[in-house]
Parts: sequence; C-alpha cells; structure tokens
Amino acid sequence: MIVLLTGDDEYAIQEQLNQYKAEIDAQWLTLCYHRFPAVQLDKALSVARTRSLTGGKKLVIVENCHLKQWGDTELETLQQLVQVPNSTILVFVANNVDKRLKVYKHLVKYGKLFEFSLIPPWRYDLIEQAIVSLAAKLYTNTTDNAVTAKKIKLLLSEEAVAYLAQAIGNDMTRAASELRKLDIYAQGRKLELAEVQELVPCQTQNSLQLAAAMREGKSHQVLQLLDDLLSRSQPLMVIVSTLLTQFRTWLWVKSAMVSGVKKDSELAQLCNISNPHRIYYLRQEVANTSINALAQAVTMILDVEMSIKRGADGRDLLVVILGVCRLFQVV
Repeated sequence: MIVLLTGDDEYAIQEQLNQYKAEIDAQWLTLCYHRFPAVQLDKALSVARTRSLTGGKKLVIVENCHLKQWGDTELETLQQLVQVPNSTILVFVANNVDKRLKVYKHLVKYGKLFEFSLIPPWRYDLIEQAIVSLAAKLYTNTTDNAVTAKKIKLLLSEEAVAYLAQAIGNDMTRAASELRKLDIYAQGRKLELAEVQELVPCQTQNSLQLAAAMREGKSHQVLQLLDDLLSRSQPLMVIVSTLLTQFRTWLWVKSAMVSGVKKDSELAQLCNISNPHRIYYLRQEVANTSINALAQAVTMILDVEMSIKRGADGRDLLVVILGVCRLFQVV
C-alpha cells in the first residue's frame, strides 16, 4: 500500500502514522519499521521493495516531502513504486504539495491521498467538537500497541470544553497532552470549569491581548506581551494564527459597517461570527479604527506567516508586529 499524507494538521497525520505502526507486530518493529528523510528517497524505495523477513507487514515512512525538492532523478527513482509489494505500507508525509507537479501526479497514480487540514482557529464550535471527540478516543501510557494502552475516561462540563477551545485553539497536539493531564487529575470525576482553568493556561488569550495592544498602537505593551509569549516557548505559528484571525475579524466587521450593515445578526452572518453577542464589542473595538490600517495589518501578518513557514524566527515577527502597531498610532 502506498500513501501520501499531506496537510498542516500534524497531530492528525501522526495519529494516522500510529495506526499504520500498530499494524506491525511489536516484536518485529526493529526489522519492519523504517523512517527516512526525503533526501534518502532511493534508500527508502530500496527498503520498501524488499519483502519483510518476518512474512508480515513492513512500514516505510518518507518524511518532509514537499515534493518540490524532487526533480527528474527522483521521478525516475519513483518508477520503482510498481515494485512495492502489498505487504509494505509506504508512506510519504508532506506539509503541503503542489498538485501540478509531475512527482505528485505519479505518486497519486499508484497511491492513496489523505489530506489533513487544521480547523480554522475562529471555528470554536468545530474545535469544541474535536476536543470532545479527542477525549473519547485518547489513550494514556501509549505504547507501540494501542490496544494494550489505558483508555481515557475523561468527563468535562460544557463550560470546561468551551474554555479548552478558547485556551488551546486548534492545536490538537497540545489538546491531546492537556486532556491526558486532566485525566490523571480527574481520577474518573467530571471536571468543571474552575478546575480546568487552574490546570490549563489560556495562552491564546495573551495573543488576543497582543492583538488588542497592536490595534491600540501601544508599542511598550506590545513588547511586553510578545516577550512573555516567547519566554513561555509559545510557537510562532500559534501567535501569528491568533493575530491573523483577530485582525481579519476586525477587518470584516469594519468593512461591513462601512458598507452600511446595521443589524448585529446580519453583521455576524456576513463576518462568519457564531456568537452575535460578540458584535457589540467588535463594533466598539473598530469604531475609531481605519479600514486601510486594518487591511494593511492583515497583509503584513499574512506575509510574516509565510516567512515563518519558510524558517523565519522571532526577530522577523517582532519587526512586523511593531510595524502593524505603528499603523494605529496617532500622529
């Protein structure tokens, strides 16, 4: 079996890989479980073409395959896919792929494509559903064989689930970690909001405070909040994702207001905001804000998001955040 896993939901991709790994007899993992970087494609194909010595299944994973790094030589190597036996599970993992590439078309010709996309950070309803689903299927003390692991029996109040969606956002890797921690603490009890708030810090809230400080042009506060986030090893993409969501929401609301939309219900529907009561506060937040400044801010944050995906560090983020902040400072 040949598989291409792609998307930005790293947790979902890892869970899929764990399922494939669980199909391998645990006592033969050393012989039947192999991982290769994309630069070792030829070696990975050589291992994949060889039948397992145990007579069972073999798992071969080729990681970080954005496919653009592969040219005619690698395309020639991939002609060997027809020689991969059915007993081998050959998996190519890529964060994103260009579907116009010859290499991509060749892979999907012989294999199955599975795409895993993160839930949009503003879809708290979907994040809540994902957290409930995750709590229902998670295992603690995970071993190579999930069947022997202890299944979580975590009970959470609706308020606690709503808080977790706000506190964690769409980071399902962190969600799984926090849910396991809560399960150990709960010992079978149902957890209420206050207990969950004590155990799970709301890191996205600080990012929202950062966005508000930027919109208000408060450079000093912006520097303090960003320093606090980075000192707690908050991932750059989580910070940028929250900022982008918030500024995009402000831009949508301001655009709707400028266009003459007056009813909160209509504005909420146009701006994709699930809670109409939030519109009152959003109106106040953008009342004295320039629509041009908001549009420039969204563009700048989108640019830094792409830069970070290519390997930029916190210094690039700092420059852009201060640049956005200056857009809203009164001259």
